[in-house]
Amino acid sequence: MLTSFSLARRSAVFVVVALGYLLSQFYRSFLTVIADDIMRDLVMGPKEFGALGSAWFFAFSLSQFAVGMALDKYGPRGTIGGMMLAAVGGAFLFSAAPTHGIAMVAMALIGVGCAPILMGALYFFAKTEPPKRFATLGSVFLACGLIGGLIAARPLAMLVDAVGWRASIQITGVFTAFVAALVLIVVRNPASEPAPAGGSLIGDIVAIIKLPAFWPILVMSFAISGPVFTERSLWVGPYYGAVYGLDLLSRSNAVQALAVAMTLSAILAGPIAGRLDNSKAVVLFGNLVCGLAFVALGLWTTAPLVGSLALMGIVGLTGVTYAVLIAHGRLFMPSHVIGRGITFINFVSIGGTGVTQLVSGIMVDQMKGAGLPPVAIYANLHLAFGAFLLISTAIYMLSRRRP
Repeated sequence: MLTSFSLARRSAVFVVVALGYLLSQFYRSFLTVIADDIMRDLVMGPKEFGALGSAWFFAFSLSQFAVGMALDKYGPRGTIGGMMLAAVGGAFLFSAAPTHGIAMVAMALIGVGCAPILMGALYFFAKTEPPKRFATLGSVFLACGLIGGLIAARPLAMLVDAVGWRASIQITGVFTAFVAALVLIVVRNPASEPAPAGGSLIGDIVAIIKLPAFWPILVMSFAISGPVFTERSLWVGPYYGAVYGLDLLSRSNAVQALAVAMTLSAILAGPIAGRLDNSKAVVLFGNLVCGLAFVALGLWTTAPLVGSLALMGIVGLTGVTYAVLIAHGRLFMPSHVIGRGITFINFVSIGGTGVTQLVSGIMVDQMKGAGLPPVAIYANLHLAFGAFLLISTAIYMLSRRRP
């Protein structure tokens, strides 16, 4: 059931919630720029650094169950605006963190606060827009949010250079509080649809995942964001610093180039899927090429800087098809469980990214401990990312285009 909202109201909701999603993308991306400062000030190595990034994703992922139920019961206004307050507290705690453990708690709080933003927007689109516009709107929204990744590159590096990393995160916390207030003021809930008699919160989700055609989509959702966002969030900066000797601002340019490519991917993927009327084909092609680009980064260990940047650009340009995958999964969901259904896919996806970040940190730590040179360390890491994507894409090929 679609709810009628004026174009002005829908546009206002889009803009305000997109600001929130910009912050969500910033918080999942900023660590790679301040990696050296964080590891020095909080006395941590690659293993602890990887765990720090994964704390955001695990908290975000585990929150999806509560988010899905809250969206179906209370709507996006209170769910997004209320939970964003946790991100405000987490940002200020992170800026004052004296130890790695406190920083982990802060990142988890930020993850909880960011958890409902994308899903709340997609829920609103699903309730107020025709299904054919869902993938396009989702992709454009995702692209708007990825501007946060651009800000968490050279602009953040310049701010950190001027005022330090702690003050930079405090400034971000103030802006997060402002956006949370805007959400509560501007967003209005679409009308809800009652569940059929005999349904239950958990039972409806179980009914969805019992569909054999849904399992390949879940496998793809586990892998679809892990490699590219782990590269963007944690390792692209250290990679170009250790292998190519780039300084902070030069590394931030490489980070920003990847962020721009990922933003373009998000902008293009949804409209292409809409034009083809085939979400599955776009997800398959994008992740196949992205996986092969990671493999090429791993095998071409003597690549000049321009060659490495070109391959990293291909990773970004093809690696953000997540909103299109959500649109594919959306086709299998009855209307009254849209909130729980899309947040369950998000739970699997963000959980996969958290696992990827945690495992990648352990891998890098072990390879450093074994005395491998940086070239070999990052080659093995990129090969692992590529293999993960290609295997998952092969399984996703078994999915149905439509239910």
